[in-house]
Amino acid sequence: MDVQVLSYQGKVYVASCSPCTIFMSSRDIIELLALGGEHETNLFMLKETDFDAAFYDLKSGLAGEIVQKFSNYLVRAVIVGSFQSVRSKRFREFMAESNKGNQLRFMQEKDAALQWLIQ
Repeated sequence: MDVQVLSYQGKVYVASCSPCTIFMSSRDIIELLALGGEHETNLFMLKETDFDAAFYDLKSGLAGEIVQKFSNYLVRAVIVGSFQSVRSKRFREFMAESNKGNQLRFMQEKDAALQWLIQ
């Protein structure tokens, strides 16, 4: 898994640096969460391209499985990207609803995402 453990303003977080898809199942997310546990953090900055296309299709169930893992393990995560390829109205509604909460956000600007993540 191509990730980095970084620190910003005294907070440790895990950031993806992979140029390709790395999360194709909820098992892949468990590996990521274990890495966070090894470094005593529950903060994760991920990229839109880290996720398999099935994540963006709510019918597949992958997004639900991953968000459930985030909830179970008290994860705070942000997914950064343009999200222009997301055509599903339902997924866009899911993104908007997630952005109202404090656990998972979808953001376009990396700097803003980092500020939200560490607050």
